[in-house]
Amino acid sequence: MLSYNLTTTIAKHTRALIIKNPYGKYLLPLFIPWAFIKAILILLFKDVKVVHLSDGVLAPVGYALRFLFPRIKLAITIHGLDLTYVENLPIYHYTNIVFIRKMDLVIAVSEETKKKCVEYGVKEDKVKVILNGTHVNQFFDEKIRENNRSNKLWGQILPAEIVEKGSFSDKFIILYLGRLAVHKGVPWFVKNVMPSLPSKAIMLIAGMGSDYEKIKNTISQNKLNNRAFLLGAVSDEVKNFLLNASDVLIMPNIIVPGNREGFGITAIEAESCELVPVVSGIQGLKDAVKDKESGLHVPTKNKEKFIEAIKYLMDNPDYRIELGKKARKYVKENFDWSVIGRKYLEEFRKLEK
Repeated sequence: MLSYNLTTTIAKHTRALIIKNPYGKYLLPLFIPWAFIKAILILLFKDVKVVHLSDGVLAPVGYALRFLFPRIKLAITIHGLDLTYVENLPIYHYTNIVFIRKMDLVIAVSEETKKKCVEYGVKEDKVKVILNGTHVNQFFDEKIRENNRSNKLWGQILPAEIVEKGSFSDKFIILYLGRLAVHKGVPWFVKNVMPSLPSKAIMLIAGMGSDYEKIKNTISQNKLNNRAFLLGAVSDEVKNFLLNASDVLIMPNIIVPGNREGFGITAIEAESCELVPVVSGIQGLKDAVKDKESGLHVPTKNKEKFIEAIKYLMDNPDYRIELGKKARKYVKENFDWSVIGRKYLEEFRKLEK
């Protein structure tokens, strides 16, 4: 997705070609050799000066291309997971990290990611931070946000067994949206924060992952079956609705060795929809959310501070609405692909010189 958005944005200002993987990580072993061959054909017949690799796993491909075409400059974007692989799979150091160090430009998606790049031996002057982007109007639906208390709308989106448990007109809706991975901290939040919030606060958890069953059990053990609901994987339509109809997004990440949040793309998607994110102030989330300007930072695993922040937003709807509007403006000025694309293009042009 990054390559597609980046290339389509840059193509408005210069010639850009894309080799895309439409099948995701599952067919990556087939995509890599195919992409390598296709890149060779392009470089043989096109005057390409800069090759951009959208993921750390492609670093060996880039290095092999430069061996064949010494004239090209190599840029690579590094995400959080590109570096956590080293901690979980030490051989990755030799199959990828050594080649990442040889890139002409390493683009880190957050300050945290840049810090880890330098720790793994990438020269600091090679690393530039360019945050992830979004299309500011892709998810925003003003009509849904204005009518988010309509039970009719919720009834069209959510499973009947959830809607039947009560009206949404007087609820405060806390949304978690994303992978249910260990470092996301969702079971911790359900166990420690939800029971202490007013009964009108309900939580919708959209996504799948390794923590799914643990979250399900935590909900049951804390007698939250009428206040916390697992939605599983959701469609784009449901995702868009939730981003516009909820009252607050939570990202209660915790520190887990071998896992980290490289950036937090869901946070800026929420901000673009005037949905205020309350996030653990760690790792890449610090770049995605500006404290008190586009959302709220809370110390990780600090039960009292999470409760305090959410209660404040519940009790002060005018502040929450105003902060949501500021969040959308912040995303438009800093994270829209028109802004991010220009930053990439500036760095690519420096490589051409």
